[in-house]
Amino acid sequence: MKKRLKTLQKTDLIKFYFLSIVLCLSLLPVSSVSRNNEDILMVIHDREISRNEFLHLWKKNNLYTKPESIDDYLELFVNFHLKVAHAREEGIHQQASFMEELAGYRKRLAQPWMGEPDMEEYLVKEAYGRLLYDINASHILVRLAPGYSPDDTLKAWEKAMQIRERIIEGETFEEVARATSDDPSAKVNSGNLGYFTALHMVYPFENAVYEAEPGELSIPVRTRFGYHIIRVNDRRKSRGELKTAHIMIGFNKYQEQEAGEKVLQVYRDLLAGNSFEELAKEYSTDNNTAALGGVLPWFGSGRIVPEFEKAAFELGKPGEISEPVRTAYGWHIIKLIDRREIPPFDEIKNELSDRIRNSGDERSQLIRAALVDRLKNEWNFTEYSGALELFYRIIDESIFTGRWTIPGNLPLNQVLFSVTGQNVRQRDFARFISENAPRRNPWPVDEYIYSLYNEFVDHWLIEHENRNLENKYPEFRYLMKEYEDGMLLFEITDREVWSKATSDIEGLEEFYSDNRNNYMWGTRISASIFTTENHRAAQRGARRAQRSTRSDRRNDDWIIDPLNRRNEEPVIRVERAVFSGGDNEITDSIEWEEGASEIIYDGKQYQFVLIHKILDPEPMTLDESRGKVISDYQDHLEKRWVGELRNRYNVIINKYVLSDIR
Repeated sequence: MKKRLKTLQKTDLIKFYFLSIVLCLSLLPVSSVSRNNEDILMVIHDREISRNEFLHLWKKNNLYTKPESIDDYLELFVNFHLKVAHAREEGIHQQASFMEELAGYRKRLAQPWMGEPDMEEYLVKEAYGRLLYDINASHILVRLAPGYSPDDTLKAWEKAMQIRERIIEGETFEEVARATSDDPSAKVNSGNLGYFTALHMVYPFENAVYEAEPGELSIPVRTRFGYHIIRVNDRRKSRGELKTAHIMIGFNKYQEQEAGEKVLQVYRDLLAGNSFEELAKEYSTDNNTAALGGVLPWFGSGRIVPEFEKAAFELGKPGEISEPVRTAYGWHIIKLIDRREIPPFDEIKNELSDRIRNSGDERSQLIRAALVDRLKNEWNFTEYSGALELFYRIIDESIFTGRWTIPGNLPLNQVLFSVTGQNVRQRDFARFISENAPRRNPWPVDEYIYSLYNEFVDHWLIEHENRNLENKYPEFRYLMKEYEDGMLLFEITDREVWSKATSDIEGLEEFYSDNRNNYMWGTRISASIFTTENHRAAQRGARRAQRSTRSDRRNDDWIIDPLNRRNEEPVIRVERAVFSGGDNEITDSIEWEEGASEIIYDGKQYQFVLIHKILDPEPMTLDESRGKVISDYQDHLEKRWVGELRNRYNVIINKYVLSDIR
């Protein structure tokens, strides 16, 4: 465990996975209700820890690490909380940076508690079922600009119905799309969107196409873009996903011929056997993928331009490349790397859940609405509708231009709604309006006020739930305590042990001097390893090596120079070093005796070793042993630190309770 602490990097993922999930040494919050003394296992500084709390964490710890005995875990547990007590005494938990970091983790940890599992599960299963099929559809868009009014909505609906009637009366969908659609691409594609699958279109549009039959013309479908008249052209089983790489030669209108010639040359180079990856790095104009050898993320239907998608799915086996394919972005040569079917539901459900929860589209809004309905029941939500009437009198059309201000002569003290233990008053809603009402096209004021009120209720309930998670869910409270204590442990240990061990040069040198005999070299050899592919050169070199031991003036150059003198490239090479056991396979394979070894042939090259001297064990220098010395010095600092903490803080253990749980 100590080695893992020393190598810990201060990143969010490693830091908290290690401290709060693997160690699991933090203390559950102590209830304010008094307990009998026999239930309390220990007191560490100012914290009381019950037997049940300790056992809970001991069992949790054993889920993630090698099981430890009660006594071993007790030692770790006490040391952990002594360090956390020290961190609190140093005020680390009150530092702005610490509180900001903890708040960020709380926001992420709170997400599972702020969802609506039943609705989310329904939407995930629905999306997975749709992913198994691709849809080809065409549409005509009647756009509704942001800030639309009820009159705008009615006009758009009537226009969409008139367009639909033209198709019913005999005009082709494609002709009408080119003539009327507010989707600019319709001028080129006649409204055909190609094949796509679930989670690639806004949810109301997706619902319409997956619920329709091929050839069926929909009534106008409302999305945030406006009204769509939709015709499903085809429905097929999903072709799965592809992993591809590409070499792209982009061009503008002046470079088209040059780009065409270049892509053909690259294609010929590929057919001649040149590396796709190297050619992509050299020639591809896609700056996002060229350095990666042209590799693209996985994609399925509707995720990439149609010409590219068609050519890619026509490739057969991994490794196969396409002929040059032209798209709006340039010329592409595509290489198939891999293909896969839609994964089983259990493998993909968490990914789908994350996509849906964080999409911000109508799916996430359905989850939010279901959450609000549940919170209204759980918090005993009660409305007082009469209090809202005031806003219909004091708000006028200045609200749409951002000039409306809260009247200063009104108390705004009536209760709009209440939840368990708390009233929300008119002034709270007025403040929300002044801070959140955007400038927009005029609506009927009463309708707009009511929509703002519903938004305010939803926002308030969700924020109220978020603020009360620790009180409402003990598991969340425990988890937050684990994270906070884990952060404190990391910060104080970094200060007292890890950083100190590398920055305290004087202390490190003194520790090394006192313990230098713990850092010894074993028996080593000073030796030269000679390597050649020529058997005769190996024989001649080995003979000269044997003779070299008869004179102190003969060295490695004396052995190899005559063999290399008449050759442009060396026939025989030499490596001289000091070797320990395990450093080199050749030196490990021979007897350690001064002089030249036998020639060793491994099927490719010939080698022999000349041992100049056998070195007796001796202490390493500090530079040679620095990593091990720092590691041991950290151990030394930690032991000394824990000893100081045990002298500073009280640790009282109820031996009777301890003996009962052993």
